[in-house]
Amino acid sequence: MDSVRKCFSFSKGERVAIISILAAIFILILACLFRPSRKSLSDESLHNLDSLLALRQTAIEAQQQQQAEKSQEVNELHPFPFNPNTITEDEWRQMGLTDRQVRNIMNYKAKGGKFYSKTDLGKLYTISEEEFAQLEPFIVLPEVSRNTSSKPNPKKQEEQAREEPKTVKKDIPIVDLNTVDSITLVKLPQIGGFMALRILEFRDKLGGFVNLEQLRDVKGMDEARLAVIQPYINIGEAEMRKIDINRTDFKTLVHHPYLNYEQVKRIFNQREKRGMIKNWAQLEELLKEVGEVNPMLEYYVKF
Repeated sequence: MDSVRKCFSFSKGERVAIISILAAIFILILACLFRPSRKSLSDESLHNLDSLLALRQTAIEAQQQQQAEKSQEVNELHPFPFNPNTITEDEWRQMGLTDRQVRNIMNYKAKGGKFYSKTDLGKLYTISEEEFAQLEPFIVLPEVSRNTSSKPNPKKQEEQAREEPKTVKKDIPIVDLNTVDSITLVKLPQIGGFMALRILEFRDKLGGFVNLEQLRDVKGMDEARLAVIQPYINIGEAEMRKIDINRTDFKTLVHHPYLNYEQVKRIFNQREKRGMIKNWAQLEELLKEVGEVNPMLEYYVKF
């Protein structure tokens, strides 16, 4: 019994050592319990990586959107011949420029800005290089002298005033209304690019002009403007394009300026039920039943 007790008895030094070992084991156990697992660290790292990738993707998408918006700023324009010194706000917009661009151009002109050459328009920050490339072929600029003198010269101004009427008459061409193109037409006083296109479109629908009074039928043409341009216009002996009233299709007839929808219907009813229209008197009588007849129509029909 004493021998057994002696085996399980420890000296003071041994007890201290055992207690120290147990305490160290206890501390290690606690450290393991509160130490973050590798899995959680890995998950946190992956989470951070996903966040970085998401931020990078957002930056790429923002850059692509910015580039797309920048490319959309370049308008697809629909230019016609124009003088940038005289064109109106509405005509700028009709060519496809935005309200902001038109406002900037008009502010430039209001402050005394003038376009002396085609490249002057391209120097405006509101017009991009791509837009200027679309506009440049249609810019029509008469010679504009740059006034380098800061003080007006009364004697010189008086001389210019005397010579001005002669210069204006000399520079304005006399045009044949049936053969003139838009580039020449805009050189007439009070005829801008948009009005020139309207005149040419009306001429094409008519088949040619017979007399100057027909210009009154062009949309936007008023008495004052007609009186100003009349001295510079004549009617040449161009061959008129006539329509065969008995064979022309419905779509072509209804687009003629001197026929309306109901009149064309009456023409087709006559052709289908009663036979061909033989002469102008018969056609005029037929058309009067459904509306007013323009006497100029007689020049554009054949039987």
